[in-house]
Amino acid sequence: MCCNSDNQDGRVTFMYIDGKTKEMCRRTLKGEEFLHLILLHVLPRGFRRARDYGFLHGNAKKLLFLVQMILHVRIMAIVLRPRPVFKCPHCGKPMKILGIKPVGTG
Repeated sequence: MCCNSDNQDGRVTFMYIDGKTKEMCRRTLKGEEFLHLILLHVLPRGFRRARDYGFLHGNAKKLLFLVQMILHVRIMAIVLRPRPVFKCPHCGKPMKILGIKPVGTG
């Protein structure tokens, strides 16, 4: 993005190539806004943008744990709902599910 920049009075002027027009453009922003734009594109190795995938996704438990470790924060564990007990229609004893057979496989 940056090929030339200037910093005056806490404002940053930089030049970049517009992705659509392919023309060189100049833009001036407050320093904080400039850093925000830069940091939108920089993430530590192994991380994904939360807006794309989300570390709060149900299958991202390891990533959520890593984020909590980095931030020195511990979120309370989620209490899982108990699964329903399937009972044998003949004897009434609880059944243990060993696997699921997909529909249409004979």
